[in-house]
Amino acid sequence: MAGVSPTSHSHISGMSTVSVSMPGIPSVAAQEYYGTNPGATGAPLQSPTMNMSHSQNQTLSSDQDLPPYDLLYALVDLYFKHINTWCPILYRKTTLDSLFGPSMIEETDKILLHAIVATTLRYSTDARLTDERRRHYHSVSKQRVLLYGMEHSSVKSLQALVILALDLVGDSNGPPGWNIMALITRSVVQLGLAVESSSFSVSPHFTSIYTLRAMTLPEPKDFIEEESRRRLFWMIYLLDRYATIATAFEFALDDREIDRTLPCREDLWVKNQRVETRWFSDKHHYDTHHEQENRESPEYKIDNPQNLGAFAYYIEILGIFSKIHTFLKEPVDISALSDVEQWQMRYKELDNTLTSWKFGLPGEFGNMAKLFQPGAKQLNCGWVMLHATYHTAVIRLHSSAAYPTTRSPIFHPSYSAGQRCHAAVENIQALSEFVATNGLLSKLGPPFAFTLWVAARLLLVHGSTVERKLSAQLPFFVDCLREMGRYWPVAARYCSLLQRVLDEYREAEGQGTIGGEGGTTPSSVKILADMRRTAFDLDFLISRQPKHVNNAVIAASGGLGISGGGGTPGPSAAAASSSLPVSGFGGGGRNSRYPSVTPAKTPQPNELEYLDVFDFFNVPRLPFGGPSAEVGASVENGNGANREGGQQGISGDG
Repeated sequence: MAGVSPTSHSHISGMSTVSVSMPGIPSVAAQEYYGTNPGATGAPLQSPTMNMSHSQNQTLSSDQDLPPYDLLYALVDLYFKHINTWCPILYRKTTLDSLFGPSMIEETDKILLHAIVATTLRYSTDARLTDERRRHYHSVSKQRVLLYGMEHSSVKSLQALVILALDLVGDSNGPPGWNIMALITRSVVQLGLAVESSSFSVSPHFTSIYTLRAMTLPEPKDFIEEESRRRLFWMIYLLDRYATIATAFEFALDDREIDRTLPCREDLWVKNQRVETRWFSDKHHYDTHHEQENRESPEYKIDNPQNLGAFAYYIEILGIFSKIHTFLKEPVDISALSDVEQWQMRYKELDNTLTSWKFGLPGEFGNMAKLFQPGAKQLNCGWVMLHATYHTAVIRLHSSAAYPTTRSPIFHPSYSAGQRCHAAVENIQALSEFVATNGLLSKLGPPFAFTLWVAARLLLVHGSTVERKLSAQLPFFVDCLREMGRYWPVAARYCSLLQRVLDEYREAEGQGTIGGEGGTTPSSVKILADMRRTAFDLDFLISRQPKHVNNAVIAASGGLGISGGGGTPGPSAAAASSSLPVSGFGGGGRNSRYPSVTPAKTPQPNELEYLDVFDFFNVPRLPFGGPSAEVGASVENGNGANREGGQQGISGDG
């Protein structure tokens, strides 16, 4: 958790008063409440005033699990410098007033403070924060927030849970993050934060629980509080989308539950200036006739783009990304012309949606080249994330047509889709170089690391099917992830996986024992294709094995499809099925419809890592029991170009 912050606070160590470099001087009452926590320093830390009453001393001694007062204030400052930049849910002035103002801190604010401590410790270099103290503060604060969030339902407790969720999902894509996201996504709906108070979904004619929970929360006292609630919901939406896209679960927040307007520009929020933006919606279809009627009302036609900021456009592109993810999870019979044509039609619709959204951005947000010009204004982290997410969505959509894991005479690779993917990677690299050069990697969180991870993996897939060599761009992405890994373990994990694949690739390339019977040095494409093939095979096995099929039948069938789950590389679908286990992977794959059976042999660790690297690109998904005569063909010998002759295949050419 320890990391090096661009803003060092090690000078705080040993000081007896609050550092003069701190922004503002917190109140005496706040210092008395938080206390000095001498256990963290070895010596008492004097308060600016010693006029404490007995009752205040009692309060002081009741909470020795927070860091000393000056360090606590420094951690809150670090939160706004490194986390609120990409998670803009707290308004700085009101937050500092409630945490360090003249009156005693409320319990809900104290829980929020614990969440900030747990998530921001990674950025502090204060000498008093030994490894033991870091573990202590982190553990205690995490438990406080979780327990309080389980027992209380309020905006402040939800804010605390969201900030803690950043810590948990920043550690791994595993169960701790999934569990807290399950709690958060249900809580935000139950509190009524998924809808506007003026939403049609809370009107009496809409027969749902919305009518009962519309008045759960009191009316916000001003626009700052109203916008804070709106931003809280959208940050939960953002986290839900990233958690799902990265792990292939179903979205916890259904679009049908959302009836919110987009957040406004930050400067308008800060000014407490009430403005209208526009409604977040699926512009292409609505699920019910009554929703179509409601959307035709004047209220839903409000559109004030001048009030929208980077965060709002970031949310819009995530909405499109969500539809791409849902589309690619659907199985398609690549031997049936009608299915392939339907797939192609939806693919082109989503491509048009991406393109029109990008061209519809205002000039200050849409032109990435302006950022690199001399004298460009200060970079906004939300601006970076909206562009990073756009290019990630482009890769997600077009990689399905450019590098399909399975082929048929009517479903084969598209050269133009591959070009779109590679252009997106180059744009991500240009953006990342600018971010790294300007020291902003520490101000971007796990979502940006995910974009780097996707771009790097695309290069591996591209190298195995088109370039036929290892991309020279890969080390840059690995270095960026390594830097982000100083703060976020999930980025370090991405870096480690890529580095191991690169190391294995280089080792295999230098040996004469892997590529063929004669011991020929293997080509780049063969090594990378073998890795991807292994990932495909384990995904193939883990996610689609019916419960009562024995290993021999599975090995002989060749009729199993793949799903959005996880898997690991192996020899071939038929051969591997009799030797690779499929239990222990979350009940037969993260998105499996069928429980797994348990073959005899455990996959090797490096095989499991191949799955992490390549599974994102294991598309199209095949229906269970569907055709598989050419399964994996593109992994083994595709070159990314459309075949000549035959029927028109899936293509990004229109």
